[in-house]
Amino acid sequence: MNFVIVGTNFISDTLLAAAKTVSDFTLYGVCSRATESGAAFLAKHAIADAKIFTTIEQVCSDDDVEAVYIAAPNSLHKSYAVACLNAGKHVLGEKPAAANSQELAAILTAAKRNNRLYMEAMMTTHLPNFTVLRQAIEKIGVPRKYIGQYSQYSSRYDKYKNGERPNTFLPEFANGALVDLGVYPLYILIALWGAPNSVQASGVLLETGVDGAGDVLLNYSDKQAVISYSKISQGDNFTEIQGEKGRIRIEAVSLLKRMQFIANDGTVEELSQPFDEHFMRHEVAHFIATAKANQLESSVNTHQLSIDVMHVLDKTRQQLGVSYPADL
Repeated sequence: MNFVIVGTNFISDTLLAAAKTVSDFTLYGVCSRATESGAAFLAKHAIADAKIFTTIEQVCSDDDVEAVYIAAPNSLHKSYAVACLNAGKHVLGEKPAAANSQELAAILTAAKRNNRLYMEAMMTTHLPNFTVLRQAIEKIGVPRKYIGQYSQYSSRYDKYKNGERPNTFLPEFANGALVDLGVYPLYILIALWGAPNSVQASGVLLETGVDGAGDVLLNYSDKQAVISYSKISQGDNFTEIQGEKGRIRIEAVSLLKRMQFIANDGTVEELSQPFDEHFMRHEVAHFIATAKANQLESSVNTHQLSIDVMHVLDKTRQQLGVSYPADL
């Protein structure tokens, strides 16, 4: 399948390195604002025969483009995805799917109208260890508590403190710690437990108006969850799913690097399979297989899952006081 990668940041590097191990993946081109950055991206990956696009319109007008991976700034996810879907391209859109629920609805409407696949590129749910997690969850008995953590001090925060304005801390790019890091434990939670009954959030806002850190309490009547995240402090980043018989402990929730079942009596069982350094290949392979089967929705990263996650992101930002231009 002929892909164009839109955006040349580190996540595009990671995806391409992984996708090159997928037999049905072909890098047809890269889209970057400048020809020089596109050429540098291709050179870095030793690719000499791919096209370089400098606008999304050029991508859309090329009939040989079959699918697009969108890793542009969050604020552009909706406009780029809708344009590509309207042009008949399948779209793998980096998380978060859009700036808010209204933008996500526009993407899904375009996908259905044009009979094309749209899938949010949340890699974690496609990892082999996520299947292991689903199968092992019964070990904990009746689930009662989920504690999801992702705190990673951002190198860009030092630039911010020095007076610079990196995109990651600007509302005009629909950024902030919640949608960058907090979304990982949140997505896994909702994939496992569904949408919560209520959401309560608090956090630390930076002068630019985005959140640097926060906590989200989600109630499920008979169980509860808390998502704790930060880009202005560092944590050990262990996530636990606790039940009446024991707990599952997860190291690095975005990658599911290591998982253990710890029974109430202290017995420890290793659950996880060995970590795959090309961890994004699983979502790429699933996306291609889904598109080739003429299915318009992933069976893993379903549209409803994206909708439920985005709804919580909207509620959380509203309570934190984080507003994006797309919200107006």
